[in-house]
Amino acid sequence: MTADPSIPQSATEAVAGRNLNGQIFVVTGGYSGLGAASSEALLGAGATVVVAGRNAKSQADFAADLRAKGIESSLIDAEATLDLGSLASVRAFADHIKDRYDTVHCLMNNAGVMNTPPSKTLDGFEVQFGTNVIGHFLLAKLLAPRTRRQVWLSSSGHTLTADPPGDVYSLDNAPRINLDIIDKVDERTYDSWHRYQQSKLGDILLAKQFPREFEHLTACAVHPGVVRTNLSRHMSMMTMLRYVWRAITGRGAPLLTPERGARTQTLCAVMPDEALESGAFYADGGVAQEANSAKNMDDAKRLYDYCDRVTRAFQA
Repeated sequence: MTADPSIPQSATEAVAGRNLNGQIFVVTGGYSGLGAASSEALLGAGATVVVAGRNAKSQADFAADLRAKGIESSLIDAEATLDLGSLASVRAFADHIKDRYDTVHCLMNNAGVMNTPPSKTLDGFEVQFGTNVIGHFLLAKLLAPRTRRQVWLSSSGHTLTADPPGDVYSLDNAPRINLDIIDKVDERTYDSWHRYQQSKLGDILLAKQFPREFEHLTACAVHPGVVRTNLSRHMSMMTMLRYVWRAITGRGAPLLTPERGARTQTLCAVMPDEALESGAFYADGGVAQEANSAKNMDDAKRLYDYCDRVTRAFQA
């Protein structure tokens, strides 16, 4: 199939011809995988990028690699680490941003975990929801008054209805958000793919609700495709082989490089306000269809209020 020439095919193409000088972008998980591809593309177009992640050495090594490629040091802010599984870390990182920048042109909530073993964050939330949703919520809320746009990394996994993945995806029957299980983990009954589905659904719902809470904001959620990154490190060998086989035989989504997978999130971060459909779910460079459970605005408000309540101590 011939690629649509109007849709960028890489993160670099997404910023082609754009002058981002003076614009500030914050990218969580910004030194590896999709985040690294987005960060490098944005920097190449002249933006200042705050590269956020847990590992200070990996962060510093990524910044050094960028400088070796000729990117100006003053455009790279890789000085503060961010652990989304710790609300105290999120607060400290947000303070770093607020101390340095009056405006954040785009907060890209890119970092995430998938299909993890049963565990909780430092603050007592199931680790996938706590990292992918609650940690990002606190960061987004703290920075909201000075942020113009949010891009939330979601997934087609928000339509999962059964375990294992690749078997049952449904726009009609994907589960709604369940606030009662966010702080509960029972190792005997823990379903890692259902918890992943809940977290990626949560990202879409918050992308819809934040612009309602802050009228100056635009936001969207993004499915990057099936991308070769370390996000899959918790997958079983059987599940990995299933993905590879379906990609090879054309029965499933193709396996993408990070540079190609990051095209949609990068495009959504830089496109003009009038071109972005705020609150929409994007994939393959354009607006896509989300599950019915992701369209429930009562659920979006309930989730926002829940996240606001459980992070309140770190907002003061």
